[in-house]
Amino acid sequence: MKIEKDISLLYQELCDRIGAEKVKNDETILVSYGFDASMVPFRKPSFVVLPESRDDVREVLIIANKGKVPVTVMSRGVNIAGMTVPSEGGIVLDFRNMNAILEIDTDSGYAVIEPGVTFDEFTSALSKRGFRCHVPTAPGGAAPLGNYLLNPSGSLSNRHLDSILDLEVVLPDGTIVNTGSTAFSSPNPKPCRRYGPFPDLGGLFCCAYGTLGVITKASVRIYPRNESTQVNLAAFDEFGSAVEFVKDLINNNIGESHIIWSWQFYKTYDISVHTPANPYIPPELFDDARKAPKGVPYNIVTTFISGYTEITTITESVCARVAEKCGGRVISMEEMGEISPGTVRAWRQFYMEYHQPKMEHNKKYGLGQYLALLVDATPQSTIEIEKLAMKEMADLGVKPLCYYCQPFDFGRYMMFRTFGFFDRQDKELLRKVTATFRKLYDTALERYGATPERYRPDPSVIQQLGGYYDLLKRIKKSVDPNNILNPGLKLFEEDECET
Repeated sequence: MKIEKDISLLYQELCDRIGAEKVKNDETILVSYGFDASMVPFRKPSFVVLPESRDDVREVLIIANKGKVPVTVMSRGVNIAGMTVPSEGGIVLDFRNMNAILEIDTDSGYAVIEPGVTFDEFTSALSKRGFRCHVPTAPGGAAPLGNYLLNPSGSLSNRHLDSILDLEVVLPDGTIVNTGSTAFSSPNPKPCRRYGPFPDLGGLFCCAYGTLGVITKASVRIYPRNESTQVNLAAFDEFGSAVEFVKDLINNNIGESHIIWSWQFYKTYDISVHTPANPYIPPELFDDARKAPKGVPYNIVTTFISGYTEITTITESVCARVAEKCGGRVISMEEMGEISPGTVRAWRQFYMEYHQPKMEHNKKYGLGQYLALLVDATPQSTIEIEKLAMKEMADLGVKPLCYYCQPFDFGRYMMFRTFGFFDRQDKELLRKVTATFRKLYDTALERYGATPERYRPDPSVIQQLGGYYDLLKRIKKSVDPNNILNPGLKLFEEDECET
């Protein structure tokens, strides 16, 4: 993308319009923003801008649009998929200073937050009010808004697929758009309704990865903390039985969420019991992931239950009956603690404290490079995808090899995420893993009718979208004719968006 503005003039204009203290061009800072934990190649921006208000964002976008300067948005920098790696010579909008929780409405059940708010901050503020939010497997330093805009996995996905209610968006030309109920110019519109009586424009910006507009605040769903909360644990020796158990519970409206954990994944939490100064990696993590050690269940299903005490007590007994019917058994937290103490600690944090457990294994404990396969499919197709993925990746020698799986939208489909760690210096293994994942994606889509959970820069996937993608390109051309918003993602190639 050709930048049509002298960099020094651009720097001066940014400083004049929003203040020099918010614009960074120090070489060390710029280099630190040029990559994330993914395999996306390094690209150094020209500036890092730390806006403090919607008006700051608007000014930056107007300047960038006029000079055709690419802009990439970052909420808190916890990114493993390359979606915030900037375009070479562009601008990074780092939202860490826009981190206000603007409103918590316990009557209607929503909160209004800025993009720089972290889960640590959000869950803590909600807890003081007796409320909680959708908590994914991202770390506590990640941004709720950044996760919610991607249809995340998490603790309430069975009840609500999407946490987003209402958005405030700035377009490249400076136009400010409010979606949902705050689109109305009444004196005090409440951001409690996603859409109606007009179309759902909020959905346009979900899963757009910063290519259609810059979100500066959002209203998101929150939920009361109930009188009683329980986490039911059910153990299974094979994945298909775990899926049948989850389907049975969902069909009978039992549980707020269900997650199926592979044994090597939940065992990795034992690493977090220790410290980098006193590291411990369970040796069984380097065994064949397809065969769980004696006494270690191949899969554990966690079912989150909340409500009045009488209801949760009865539900626990029902879970035990259904588990037995599906060839599994319910186990206690105490028994699970004997198998994996780190897992018990992590699940208590996740479900009972509504807080993400730490997952920094690849950085602090040297497990190696992380790569993942992430697809959505019907329950029966997911069973076949699990078999195929485990065989293909285990045959390559990727260790540990982990996955988790959970239903979305009351079990209409399931998200399956498998990931492994390997020596980042082993270029040949990296090549093989990358090629295998590409083959697995193709097979999942073609043979099993799956869809990618996240965008992948793969022309073969885009080509399958037909008229949907044609319409999306027209929308992109309308709102961002100069293609300044995250062009490095390559969702819209540069020549497709020229005027």
